Amino acid sequence: MTLDWNEIARPALPANCGWRGTYRVRYSEIGDNGLAMLPALADYMQDAAGWGARILKLAYDDTVDKGMAWVLARMVIHVRRYPGNGEDIIVETWPSGVARRVATRDFRLIDSHGDVIAVAQSFWVMFDLIERRAASWPDWIEERLPNPPGPKLIEPPFRPPFTTDPLPEIDSIKARPSDLDLYGHVNNVRLMKWVLGATGADAKPDFHPESIDIQFRTECRVQERVTVRQKDGFAAITRDGDGVDLVRAQVVPENGTALA
Repeated sequence: MTLDWNEIARPALPANCGWRGTYRVRYSEIGDNGLAMLPALADYMQDAAGWGARILKLAYDDTVDKGMAWVLARMVIHVRRYPGNGEDIIVETWPSGVARRVATRDFRLIDSHGDVIAVAQSFWVMFDLIERRAASWPDWIEERLPNPPGPKLIEPPFRPPFTTDPLPEIDSIKARPSDLDLYGHVNNVRLMKWVLGATGADAKPDFHPESIDIQFRTECRVQERVTVRQKDGFAAITRDGDGVDLVRAQVVPENGTALA
């Protein structure tokens, strides 16, 4: 995908549904090259999504009493430049539409010079916290969604790219209690770390790729053992008990695509 970063920078933050916050890169978030790793940027966006949902009264605190919550189904991130330790980054985010009961939220990361250094689009579904499955949308969800939504900064393909080739086993991981989030399953940023830990050249870690398109297909629960499989930039996290792919992803290394 060729990106026009000038076009990504052009839309104003929507007045009816936009949120902006500043995040400082911490020492614990940088890799051996001194730059923030991709999961750190994803963590900023996860936090920003929560604050953005709060202004619409659609955050966790607004839905949990009804037995529902938003869960991330897919995340597409493109990085122009990774920030360094101590650098302040502005994250702008807004809801960007709804299709087939999937809500999208876009993100734009901006450095202190005003340059856009990363862009992302996330896809969210309602999750039944009791039944542990996707939930139908009640009317009050529809009523609180912004009209109009903000603009889409990127247009990922409707179907996430994936391979039909068999993927060799790279790593085996057991989900620990420290991997869980408030929904009682392994957090999406932790799953991203597991994928990136095995998708570089020769199955080595690559925490600074040019882009990732990662799909969270079903939850990973505590004590479940999974296998990370990878080949040619495609990766899957597969549950050992039944062979179900919990996560699928395509990771493009630095300079792997043409960016304008």
